[in-house]
Formats: sequence, C-alpha cells, structure tokens
Amino acid sequence: MKKIKKDIIEYLGFEEDEKPKVGRPRLADSKTKKRSLIIASFSFMFVILLLIFGYGTLFGFRSLNLKASITNNEPKEQVLVEEINPLTKNITLKVDTARKVYLTVLPANASNKEIEYESLNPSIASVDKDGKVVGLKQGEAKIVATTTDGSNLSATFNITVIKNAEGYCSFTSLSKTSSGVSYVTNCKNATIKEIQYKIADGSYEKLLTKKSSDEVKFSDEQLKKDITFKIVYYPNNSKITDYSTKTIKVQKKTTKAPTGSCFLDIKEVNSNSAKYDITCKNASVNEIAYKIGNGSYIGLDPSSLADTIIFEESDVTRVIYFNVSYTIDGTNKVNTITKNSVIEKGRSQ
Repeated sequence: MKKIKKDIIEYLGFEEDEKPKVGRPRLADSKTKKRSLIIASFSFMFVILLLIFGYGTLFGFRSLNLKASITNNEPKEQVLVEEINPLTKNITLKVDTARKVYLTVLPANASNKEIEYESLNPSIASVDKDGKVVGLKQGEAKIVATTTDGSNLSATFNITVIKNAEGYCSFTSLSKTSSGVSYVTNCKNATIKEIQYKIADGSYEKLLTKKSSDEVKFSDEQLKKDITFKIVYYPNNSKITDYSTKTIKVQKKTTKAPTGSCFLDIKEVNSNSAKYDITCKNASVNEIAYKIGNGSYIGLDPSSLADTIIFEESDVTRVIYFNVSYTIDGTNKVNTITKNSVIEKGRSQ
C-alpha cells in the first residue's frame, strides 16, 4: 500500500512529507503514468474479487461451487462385466433351421455389454454376430460367447443338430356322437405328446389322455359349435414338437327361397280373335285379363290357362294387351306378366 501511495503522490507531482508547492503541480512523466495505470487496474480487479468471494452475500450473490464443476468434468469410471449366464444352455435344432441364443449379463450397469459369438464346430452349426445359430448338418456343436469389455468372461451353448423330422401324427377320424366327440389317430415314426381341443374360437384345453383313440364328453351347448382337436407329437422321437388339427364344423341350415314362375304366350291373333297360353312352374295364377287399345281390362277365368277370346272387328289396326298375375307356391309374393300383340284387319299374327 505504501508503494501505491508513493506512485499516486508522484503522479500528482507532490513529494512525500513535503507540503505542496505554490503554483502549478508537477505532472508525472508518461512512463510513470503507464505504471500507475497498470497498478490501479490490478488494484481495482483485486477489490472486485474480494467483494465476490468474500462479501458476495452483501450484493445478493451465492457462493460458487467450483469443486463440483471440476468433479462433473471428470470421466466416469468403467464398470466391467462380472458374470454371463446362458438362459438355455442345451439347444436342439433341425437342419436348415435357426434360433437365437440369449445371455444374462451382470451387473446391469456394466459399461460395455457387447458379446462376441464363435462356433467351435462351424460345419455343424454357424453363428452370426447377433447370436443367431443355424443348423447345417446333423451332429453336435458348441457356441462360445465372450465379453468384449476386457473382463474376458465366456459361456458355452451346447447345440444338437438333428435331421428334418419325417414322422407325423394325424386324426383319421373325428365325429360327433350323442354325448361327445369320438376320435382316432394314426402316427408314423412319431410319439404323441398330448391331445388338445377347443370350442369355436376359444383357447385350447389339454386332455388328460394320450390314447390314440377315445371319446370325449361335451355338453349339448358345446356340440352346437365348431370343435377342433389338435394332436401334438414328437416326430422321429426328437425333442422338437409338431402338431396337426382337425375340425368338426356345425352344419348351418340354409333356407332356400322358393322359386316359381309363369310364362304367357299370345298366338293365333286375328282381326276378331286371339289365343293365349299360360304355363306355370311352382306358381299359381291369380288373375287373367285383356284389353284392346285404350279400353278397359276384361277379366278372364284364372283357371283357364289356355283359351281363345273373341272380340269385334275393326277397320283400323289395334293392339291387344294381356295381364297375368301369379303367386309363387309357398310364399305371398305376387308377380305380374304384361304382354301385347298387334291386330291387323284381315291378317292373323
């Protein structure tokens, strides 16, 4: 502080321990001014820092946690894998089929959980980077899974590849009885594992029996619905299961609408007469009528399906109209036939 005081006195042109001289003060030279300015700047910065860190609470500042900031920038510690376990260690595959192998990796917060897979018998079974194993030919193989985080842990899967199964089981007979369903099965190079059934679109239920033929009891309400049987079996005594199904469908009654019709034929039309002929199939005639030109309809005997009508001659050409209504047998449906023909004087049509 003494040095600062001295520099300020020199800058103002005074000498220490002396009274100021009368007249204009002596100004400091440029070098002194520059040095004084630097010292003043550092002093000002020093005071500001004291206020912030020492007396910041007077101005509403909170203390800064520099230690926390430095700690957050530090790299996280790597957590190595401590244990890997196969979910299913022994796996059976058919030739030309694939299956993925799975592992549990502990601890759950391990930094790197990536696993490398290798087949020790690549001619029997292959494996890709994701753990998908493909059976290539019949035999035994081992798949080794190894950690890649530096923990050097490994686990082994035992793979058995078998030939494509050629055995089968099926239902040779499935029929409803008065109280249930009777079934008969047939197996070739296969063993029955279980027999199941389901009602309509419900879930499959397992039977307690494995008999190749039997009768299963069902309620009257169940027998009114579709019933499906499933036989699950081991082909060629392998550990891979297959199945076949057979369904008894409910015969839905369909009511076919009755059909019938009548046909009207007008023939032998002369200047004063015309003959009609009506033929029907599964239908009955209700009314028969005719009219000439714009006249009114004249009713005829509906039981006479073929007849000749007589009318007055005319000197002009006219049109004769026939109208027939009939009902289809077994229904109330009424159909109508309307037909006409030209009458020319002196000519028959």
